[in-house]
Amino acid sequence: MLGAKTVARAKLNLFLQVGDRREDGYHEIRSIMQGLELSDELYFRRTDGSGGKVVIRCNDKCVPSGGENLVCKAVEAFEDHTRVMGSSGVDVLLNKRIPIGAGLGGGSADAAAALLAMNQIYELEMPVETLMDIGARIGSDVPFCIQGGTALAMGRGEMIKRLDPLPPFQVVLASTGDEVSTREVYERFDSLLESGQAEPAAELDKVFEVLMGGIERHEFETIYPNLRNNLESATIAADQVREFKEAALGAGAVAAMMSGSGSTVFAIVSGMEQAAEVAWELGKEAPITIITSFADKGAEVIA
Repeated sequence: MLGAKTVARAKLNLFLQVGDRREDGYHEIRSIMQGLELSDELYFRRTDGSGGKVVIRCNDKCVPSGGENLVCKAVEAFEDHTRVMGSSGVDVLLNKRIPIGAGLGGGSADAAAALLAMNQIYELEMPVETLMDIGARIGSDVPFCIQGGTALAMGRGEMIKRLDPLPPFQVVLASTGDEVSTREVYERFDSLLESGQAEPAAELDKVFEVLMGGIERHEFETIYPNLRNNLESATIAADQVREFKEAALGAGAVAAMMSGSGSTVFAIVSGMEQAAEVAWELGKEAPITIITSFADKGAEVIA
C-alpha cells in the first residue's frame, strides 16, 4: 500500500470539568466529547525517505511543517511502536479546514488520521484500541479523535468510554481566528482554582449527572441547558465568548458554549434555517463562522 486519503474530524466539548493539576503536570478532567463533520483532509504517500522522514505541505501557512506538528509526532510514535518504516518516509498533503488553536482539536484530529493512514500504508491491521493507546502518547484528545462519535473522556482525556450517539444536530461555530494557548488558559484556571473563584466542583457534579441522564434517554430538553465548560472563565477572550453566546442565543440557538480551551463558541440549532440565521448574526462579530453537524465517527481512511 503506497498511499491513503483520510478525513480528520473536529470535536466539541459538550461538558468539560477541569480539576486539580496532577503530579505529572496534567489536569484531571471529565468531559463529554462530540465529533463533528467539520474535517481536515490529509493525503499520505509512502516514499523512500530521501526527502526526509516526514514531509508536510499545507494550504495554511500558519500550520507548522516541522517536528512540532502533531502529524510528525504521530508518525514518530507509530514508528517507535512498530519499527516497520526502516529507511522509508511519508509525504503528507494537509488541506486545513479546522481553525487552528480554537478548541476544536484540529491538531489532534490530524494526528489521529496519521495513525490510521500509517496503519493502512504499512498493512499492519492493528486494532483501533492499539492506535488509541499510541495516540495517547501524542496528545490527550488524540484517542477520542480516532474514535469520534459521542463519548465520555476521563483521566487527562485519554480514557474514552463510548456513549450512545446523539442525532446529527446542526451546529454553528464562531471563532475569532486567533490561536489560543491551551497552556496559558490552564495556568489562569489554576489561579482561579487556588483563589476559590472557579465554579464549585459539587455544582458541576450535579450538572454532569443530569446531562448524562439526558444523553442516555435522548431527552434533548435536558441536554441543552446543562452544557458546561469551567475553562470559560479562564480564557483571555472571555468577553468575546460571552458576546458570541449571547448573539447565538438571541438568534434562536437552543444552546451555546465555548469548546475546549477556546475560544471557539458552538451553537446548537434546531435546523438548517435556524443555522443560517444564527450564522448570519454571529458573522457580524466573528471573523470565522462555520455551519456543520454532529458526526458519529472520528478520523477515517476513505481511499
